[in-house]
Amino acid sequence: MLNLDNCRRRQTRLLSYLAEHRLDAAVLSNPKLAYYFTGALVDPARPQAFVLTASGGSLLATNAAPALCAAERVETYTGYSLQRVFSIRTMAEEAARFVSDFVGAPAGRIGADFEFLPMSLRRALGERDFVDLTPLLEQMRRRKDPDEVESIRATIALTEAGYGAIKKRLEPGMTEFQAYSIMNEAMVNRAHTSLPLLGDFACGVRAISEGGAPTSRRVEPGDLYILDIFPSWQGYVCDLCRTFVVGSPTELQQDAWAHVMAGHRLAAAILKPGAKARDVYQALRAHLETFAPAKGSFTHHAGHGLGMDAWEFPWLTPGSDHVIQEGEVVAFEPGLYSREMQGGIRLEHNYLVTKDGVTPLDSFPMELR
Repeated sequence: MLNLDNCRRRQTRLLSYLAEHRLDAAVLSNPKLAYYFTGALVDPARPQAFVLTASGGSLLATNAAPALCAAERVETYTGYSLQRVFSIRTMAEEAARFVSDFVGAPAGRIGADFEFLPMSLRRALGERDFVDLTPLLEQMRRRKDPDEVESIRATIALTEAGYGAIKKRLEPGMTEFQAYSIMNEAMVNRAHTSLPLLGDFACGVRAISEGGAPTSRRVEPGDLYILDIFPSWQGYVCDLCRTFVVGSPTELQQDAWAHVMAGHRLAAAILKPGAKARDVYQALRAHLETFAPAKGSFTHHAGHGLGMDAWEFPWLTPGSDHVIQEGEVVAFEPGLYSREMQGGIRLEHNYLVTKDGVTPLDSFPMELR
């Protein structure tokens, strides 16, 4: 969970931006940003609003009072009632009134996250000058505070429990769905509650051109099973990938594995503050292209940032203009694929970028067996 002191420090960063750009308040409707700035893990299926005024006042308008919150004021709207009809619309309108009353009449320039700003809130705030804060917030979230890194580590621990379970039990004849269920059971047991488990569960040659949800396809002897997992736990995700072989690896599979592993040694040398993201991609691609049996098979990104979302900045792609920053958490995922290999090998670490290079946050072994 996020630390309230760090939440207040993030509010201070936002206040500096409000002052610099002469904004009277920030009004944010993304539930993830409410958590980021207040430490209250709010319900993403209900309307939420976090307000920070230029004078430092803060409000969380939400459906249920949180146990801990870095906002100085919390207002709860009616999220459920036997006394009257309610809906998402009535909730949003009630939350909007709280926000409008808190901001007050004098405020003229409002910063907002446009992708999440509901019309009910915009109407309640009236004729004001709205400024899109999304580009700022995307950049602000790139560098992770210590509480964010620890939240990512907690999600990694769940995922590694899932890898440990399936690696012991993976065998020919089981379906992709059975493999998914084994991982899910281990992760739920570790979390002591349910959690959303998303990822790529395609096995064997199906993984070359497909991914996503598990199917009834049966695992065949010699298959390579790519398990690229990105669950969310207490507001933060990880994005890890391990590949396991069903049986004993062939010489080709083992050679491909060694080549992909060398890609991570390359990352340790080039993934550092100040590096251009496109250069990192090009260096990895050039390395992978030297493996002749799977030449041309690396067609996806080399990696990306992560945090509250599985895909955040920076993007390690040839079209990226991002520059790596200290404090970012980056998923780095080299891969090679071919029918002769019976699938593909993709191995993914989540790296914390430090001033000297990178430190992996995950520790589950990369071996095929």
